[in-house]
Amino acid sequence: MGSVREIERKYSVDPGFMLPRLAQVPGVSTARTRRAVTLEAVYHDTEDLRLARNRITLRRRTGGPDAGWHLKLPVAPGARDEIQRPLGGDGGPVPADLVDLVTAYLRGAELRPVARLVTLRTARRLRDDAGVDLAEVVDDQVSATILGSAAGAQKWREIEVELGAGAPALLDDVERVLLAAGAGRSASASKLAQVLGPALAEAPGPDVPAAAAKLRRRTPAGTVIRAYLIAQVETLLATDPRVRLDAPDAVHRMRVACRRTRSTLRTFAPFFPAELVAHLDGELRDLAGALSGARDAEVQIAYFTERLAELPAELVRGDAAAVISGHLAADQSAAREEALAMLRSARYLQLLEDLIALVNAPLTGSARKPAEKILPGLLHDADRRLTRKVARAGDLPIGLERDELLHSARKQAKRLRYAAEAVGPVYGSSAAAFARLAESMQELLGTHQDATIARGLLREWGVRAQEAGDPSAFTLGVLLGLEEHRARTAERDFFDLWPAASARRHRRWFR
Repeated sequence: MGSVREIERKYSVDPGFMLPRLAQVPGVSTARTRRAVTLEAVYHDTEDLRLARNRITLRRRTGGPDAGWHLKLPVAPGARDEIQRPLGGDGGPVPADLVDLVTAYLRGAELRPVARLVTLRTARRLRDDAGVDLAEVVDDQVSATILGSAAGAQKWREIEVELGAGAPALLDDVERVLLAAGAGRSASASKLAQVLGPALAEAPGPDVPAAAAKLRRRTPAGTVIRAYLIAQVETLLATDPRVRLDAPDAVHRMRVACRRTRSTLRTFAPFFPAELVAHLDGELRDLAGALSGARDAEVQIAYFTERLAELPAELVRGDAAAVISGHLAADQSAAREEALAMLRSARYLQLLEDLIALVNAPLTGSARKPAEKILPGLLHDADRRLTRKVARAGDLPIGLERDELLHSARKQAKRLRYAAEAVGPVYGSSAAAFARLAESMQELLGTHQDATIARGLLREWGVRAQEAGDPSAFTLGVLLGLEEHRARTAERDFFDLWPAASARRHRRWFR
């Protein structure tokens, strides 16, 4: 059993609700009723309902075609990823890999059964003329109890519409028919949220608070920056289980969230206690570092494969592709183990606790001043740091020291970009344009740094191949020369861009 993307909508209905003819929905040819089934599900959560508070459900369901353990992770409003595992023995523990996937939310808290739901379900499959299942509409009569509570059973009826192979617009068409028949959009995100309603209301809110809806120049500066940090901490938590599942792009997204958070804390350090900034800076650096190996090896394998394919046949000697993949694949496997070890460490869980506390803490000191009074100065400081780094690099001859300074300038351009993103809701198009400019500088310097790293790898592999008498040493040398050219071209292009990029007109909005 694996993972499925679930896109659905829920509707509350009265006991006497009559389901309308669903074949009248545009594009639907038939609405076949399936035999009613009884489903029993026991939901697991912590004492303080950490999963439910963060819109996550974990259950063991019997009955129906998908009996088993189900973990549902939100991905967007109305959409969740459902990870499924076999039932196992009756009364057995939650599968260890599912517990691992919610580690970031549990942070050491124990799981226990919190609710039992028994559902009589009648389903209707909506099919088109070709017999394709477009969607499924289920009519559920639910009886639910909170385990360990003296409260009696709750009973209700609801309609769920889950998208199959149909287009998303089909959900709108079905909704119009249901609403016209007397159904109403459900106020609860899930059955569990409905049965736990009073308990959820008394529990703390989600780990990460909602950001302020409207940000203006008179908004406290700390509120503006907190909104950006909230988005990054939400991304960290949401991508954690997907990194553990080795989902595409998950490591990259988590690493970028680490870097954005770290950069924001550095640029806007006056808003936070100095000791906390120093602590989080180190922890986020090490987390991003643990994630980097797996991502970097993945990117390098794809890049070198492409470069080899572009070489004329007469420049390819031996099996250079095998040499390169052999080195990088081993690095990639080891790096993934390193990343998972970090995510399973007490240190990582404490970092999450600290970040959650950070975005929930009250504003103090200069963070309470209006954004227009303090944010421009902090951006100006970050911009001046970039200017100084570029000037120092430009005064040096081509070589290792200059490469290192350009790498430092790249990191500062990235911080400047993230700072502009953070204040974007207040400064609008001016900040957005400046963020794009900083990104252009970052990308040129990033190409230079990528080529510099590639040169080092190719030099090492080439020497080893030469010492072993492997003919691929020649091809690795050719690639080394190409990377030297790529590094110097990117360096030249950056310094060509710099006079225009450093012009005052791009900075009037924060001066």
